[in-house]
Amino acid sequence: MTGPDPVAVVTGGTAGIGLAVCQRLEADGYRVVPIGRTSARYGADVSDPAAVDAVAARVLADTGRVDALVTCAGIVGRSELATATTDDLVRQVEVNLLGTMYSCRAFAPALAGSGGSIVTVSSSIASSPQAGVSAYAAAKGGVETFTRALALELAPNGVRVNVVRPSLVESRIWIESGMDPADYHALLERRAAEYPLGRVGRPEDVAAAVAFLVSAEAAWITGVVLPVDGGSGLVGR
Repeated sequence: MTGPDPVAVVTGGTAGIGLAVCQRLEADGYRVVPIGRTSARYGADVSDPAAVDAVAARVLADTGRVDALVTCAGIVGRSELATATTDDLVRQVEVNLLGTMYSCRAFAPALAGSGGSIVTVSSSIASSPQAGVSAYAAAKGGVETFTRALALELAPNGVRVNVVRPSLVESRIWIESGMDPADYHALLERRAAEYPLGRVGRPEDVAAAVAFLVSAEAAWITGVVLPVDGGSGLVGR
């Protein structure tokens, strides 16, 4: 890369897939700006549009540009629809879907100025839903449809917009949703045996796909949903 270091903003960039994306893009030469609820410098809850707009203004004041946006912030809600509270359902949509929308809206003008790229993060549950995560599946399905539509909206500005669709990836998101750690590790072992490539994903696997999609090598790719799933989509997982 020549000229000033490009700037990448990563929501949910302090843990899990988001942290791995930050580390990979930094290694690729980006000046990385992680945004998280617990971040001391760029803290924001992506479900709060005013907070997202405010943090976007701070980022632009500090960096002067944004070349890539990766929306990794998300939560998992685990409950049957019949027992889910209204607050549970609303929170799934607010963080996973509206948080993605708010982040893209806040940074789209800067990305248009740089001819940048957006990568959103979905889940294989959007295409292969499971019982007990219907709200999460709906929100992630919405992320995919939104991303493809946004790719059309922003294409005239030279901004590419794509989405990665990971299957089960080792991270703390399921435990943080209330899943027992022993049950989670049993799930990892069971799914590893089911996936064609013989293992579940690692955050670095998703980060590598993101790094490709924001790079110049993907300059003629927009509006795609890229599975990062160890072949699990081939067997309906």
